[in-house]
Amino acid sequence: MSERLLYLVTSPPGRGSRPRQAERAAFQDLDRVRVLTDIEADEGVMVPAGSTGTVVAIWAQGQAFEVEFTQPVDALATIEPNLLQLVERAAD
Repeated sequence: MSERLLYLVTSPPGRGSRPRQAERAAFQDLDRVRVLTDIEADEGVMVPAGSTGTVVAIWAQGQAFEVEFTQPVDALATIEPNLLQLVERAAD
């Protein structure tokens, strides 16, 4: 343990001296995304593949995203990132 502590104290910045930062989620709030497969929305409404929506919440550090759709149906759905494709990044 003392060797590890010594390494942390004496190592140059960026080499073990800082904790790893959390990975950034694949999508951000207000990004426009496209769903890649038909999904069932939170209200039981079916959202067809290819529908675009807006990310309105990020769950569990990006393990799921709350997406609001307005066309072809009005729906809110919780979706895993592998089922989404970025259409447009939100303005910073």
